[in-house]
Amino acid sequence: MTRLSEATASRITEILDSRSFTVKYDDEQGPAVTITSASSLEHRFVINSVAGGTFTTNESPGLHSDSSETFQRSDLESCLEAIRKWMERIKDMQADWIMDEFGGIADRNPSLPLGKTRH
Repeated sequence: MTRLSEATASRITEILDSRSFTVKYDDEQGPAVTITSASSLEHRFVINSVAGGTFTTNESPGLHSDSSETFQRSDLESCLEAIRKWMERIKDMQADWIMDEFGGIADRNPSLPLGKTRH
């Protein structure tokens, strides 16, 4: 397994920007990095190192689903960029919760023009 440097750990901390995430590093036995959202434990980002210097990331929410998705990454830099994008997905989900809770565009009947509702 690839051992993460202190500089990489520092960059991950910088990306997370003191938001509410817990980070666990385990280069020997398990995933190289596991990041969990403190507010939603189901939101996780895991980096596993693979032979040959490549990585896999397991991301929940994923790109196409709220469920976990696994991606092959060619280098650590692409993993760090994926953390940024994952954080944006979480931020968007948290911002949209009120629309899901109280109704919004997703609850509108698409056959009706905007501003009209069926009673």
